[in-house]
Amino acid sequence: MDFGEITQGGDMRSLNWMGVMITLIVLVAFPAGVLGNGDTNDPAPQANGDRILVKFNPGAGPSEIAEIHRQNDGNVKEFIGGIDAQIVEVGKGQGSEKAKKYQLHAGVAWAEIDAVCEAVETPDDPYVKNQWAIAKVQAPAAWDITKGSSTVRIAILDTGIDLDHPDLAAKIVLSANFTGSTTTDDMYGHGTHVAGIAAAQTNNTLGVAGLGRDSSLMNGKVLGDDGQGYMSWVAGGIIWAADNGANVISMSLGTTSSSLAVQDAVNYAWNKGAVVVAAAGNNGNTTPFYPAYYTNCIAVAATDSTDALATFSNRGDWVDVAAPGVSTYSTTRGGNYGYMSGTSMASPNAAGLAGLIFAIATDTNGNGRLNDEVRTRLESGCDAIGVTGIGSGRINAFNSVQGAPAPTTGSLSGMVSDASTGSPISGATVSCAGKSTITDASGGYSILDIPQGSYTAAASMMDYEDSSRSVTIISGQTSMADFALAPLPPAPPPSDKSMWVESITFTVKGGNLEIAVKVTGDSGIVSGATVKLQVSRDGTTIGNYSAVTDSTGKATVMLKKPSVGTYTATVTALSAIGYVWNSSTGVNSASYTLAKVSTKSR
Repeated sequence: MDFGEITQGGDMRSLNWMGVMITLIVLVAFPAGVLGNGDTNDPAPQANGDRILVKFNPGAGPSEIAEIHRQNDGNVKEFIGGIDAQIVEVGKGQGSEKAKKYQLHAGVAWAEIDAVCEAVETPDDPYVKNQWAIAKVQAPAAWDITKGSSTVRIAILDTGIDLDHPDLAAKIVLSANFTGSTTTDDMYGHGTHVAGIAAAQTNNTLGVAGLGRDSSLMNGKVLGDDGQGYMSWVAGGIIWAADNGANVISMSLGTTSSSLAVQDAVNYAWNKGAVVVAAAGNNGNTTPFYPAYYTNCIAVAATDSTDALATFSNRGDWVDVAAPGVSTYSTTRGGNYGYMSGTSMASPNAAGLAGLIFAIATDTNGNGRLNDEVRTRLESGCDAIGVTGIGSGRINAFNSVQGAPAPTTGSLSGMVSDASTGSPISGATVSCAGKSTITDASGGYSILDIPQGSYTAAASMMDYEDSSRSVTIISGQTSMADFALAPLPPAPPPSDKSMWVESITFTVKGGNLEIAVKVTGDSGIVSGATVKLQVSRDGTTIGNYSAVTDSTGKATVMLKKPSVGTYTATVTALSAIGYVWNSSTGVNSASYTLAKVSTKSR
């Protein structure tokens, strides 16, 4: 099915994309008299049936894949390149059930509903008569150092951009439509406002100034004319932007539901060298908001003209920076201008600054990319404004482009592979300096903001032996560490002794969550037993861990600064010399609901 067109240099070429709906929370306030009353009552994009996203394991052959689709009555509608995911249509109302059934097949890496997202408006703050944000972040002083470059591309993934707006039209170098709309033009009004904040034409005797100044714009329409769209539209837009030279990808949208497809797309863009920026959300709490929550996204909260955190803005340990986002004046549809508020307005301020930094950044660590240096300079240049839950602070363009204070943290990246076959391992847990992440589809990982120093980094995966190595983190640089995991040996022969899990307990300690597994055997407490534990939050796996029981028979796993949600710990393997695991005795899984977590700024 044709879902739109790509426009470049006047040529119109068809681009096939299928959409998957998410509740893309577009984070914006529409004041009365500017863009309507702010109500969101438009219906979600329509489909003949439910849509799910399915990714198959590399070893699954065409006949096996076809048989899995046949068994589940799945109709493949399109293929998302870059992350090798398929968009599958199933019967109306069967999405959740079918996604679970797909996941049961050994050849399936993951399956999920293509959830719906929509624009969410918040009440507007009083009007101001100028662009207060420009002075607040010291943009004029930054422009004395660099005005950016037209070779730097900022991709606006949103409802489209007004193609005839006098402050934007000349800046657009490429457009693509991933929605059911017939045009890449902005018929909703959100994307135009976002684009002007990031890079409106500046010093042209008309309209407003864009923080990214001379940067070019890419117009990726991933939300329809009602402000809603599919997860696959967003994932497709991210991949399109990365494949077409986007240096910065700005997304003033989101949802409280995670998506493996979008996470894979974000990782894909980061590995291609793009900085990905996303709004932190307008729910006024610390609940994770996606895609901003993902490691390779810069999550942006909103502040007002007094440097106070906006009451509607999300905040928390997962938020990276803040930027002006209240009563923000920018371009609107029809060649007009107006005010809006939201983390939707904060995100393009950060994206515009990233565009400025790209124009002057250099590859200090020799990895062939600039996005790690750009992100480091953006975050390290922030002003500390005494507000918790906004990461590094509020962005300061002058600090970031002049070099800012020397960074005090570095990052760690690499690959995790199977030692016997050399194939990448997806879903492995890599940890260093109290931080952890999960490898993507290509086996790659990145851990950011690690204080300078020497550490032991470790990688683990169910059915594999753990691996660790010493690493040295240098401020402002990315260190590399690859891991080759050896498959676990076959289970030992049966023993006269049996052992089992007596209990799984959860304890909150100092803002962390401790999970303790107690192992008992025929002869009492079993020490020295290896416990493999898979932990999920709200149904999504967040890591696989390994621990050894101590003299009290307890193996302990500590989750650092967990988010709120329901955690489930499942024992996937239990081994000890002289024992065999009797999984039919005792307990093998337990859950715990964490209702409150620390919001201390990192």
